Amino acid sequence: MEFVYTEDVPARDPVLAYYQTILPFYEKESVARAHLAFWTGLARTWKPKRILEMGSGLGRITSALAKYSPAVGIDISLEMLRLADRRRRSPRARLSFVAADMRDRVFDGVFDLVIAPSDPLSHLTRASDRRRVLCAVARQLARRGRFVLEALYRPRRVLLSLDRRIRYRGGELSIRETWKPTEPGSLWRAQYTYHDRTRLGRERRLTASFVARCWNPNELDSFFADCGLRVEQLWGDWDRRPFKPDARRLLVVAGKDERSASLPAARRARETR
Repeated sequence: MEFVYTEDVPARDPVLAYYQTILPFYEKESVARAHLAFWTGLARTWKPKRILEMGSGLGRITSALAKYSPAVGIDISLEMLRLADRRRRSPRARLSFVAADMRDRVFDGVFDLVIAPSDPLSHLTRASDRRRVLCAVARQLARRGRFVLEALYRPRRVLLSLDRRIRYRGGELSIRETWKPTEPGSLWRAQYTYHDRTRLGRERRLTASFVARCWNPNELDSFFADCGLRVEQLWGDWDRRPFKPDARRLLVVAGKDERSASLPAARRARETR
């Protein structure tokens, strides 16, 4: 496993601190969160030569995609990547994990498919940080490649509360997930309360929260275009149905905008800040 940090990310990133805190519970939660059939279906349909997953976490999706094409997963959490690397089932030639900041271009090569499941960009509340990520995607994307983002979408600004139970071999994990809108309009405070009960009678509880920014579907075209990407399709669910304002989720499919190669030098410099 490679470790690539262009800045002192681990020492100052609140998102990293959040995932370090919830890691014992996140391991069990991630088993139920990853919609593998959707992501592996993209690989089967599009047949990419190389795949990059941004915010790969414990590597479950990256590992599944490596069965179809060589895949790389990047994340800022060393703890998660160590667990992912320890559980690898594919040979290193087809699957690798790199500790890196997704806001930076890490690879000189190109990927035919770049994916961002569970919207790792939602943690980036500043437009400038999101722009850096999308510009990095555009520079690592092959000419005819595709970028697929599972974008955080909240059609109504009302308090949202969800309860889930996840059964695993040694017990059951209960999760209460709440999303509360804050000011300004696109920001939300998410809170997760975990209650883990094992068959041996042991119990653990934890509550943790973070601030996230959702996406406005009406602003996607212009925002992506400014970063060298062209939105091709918007899907409203895992079955690839067309997106509608009342959709359950927002999946963005984008390609490389070749016009970005001719952007003025001043604008290119601004995009990479």
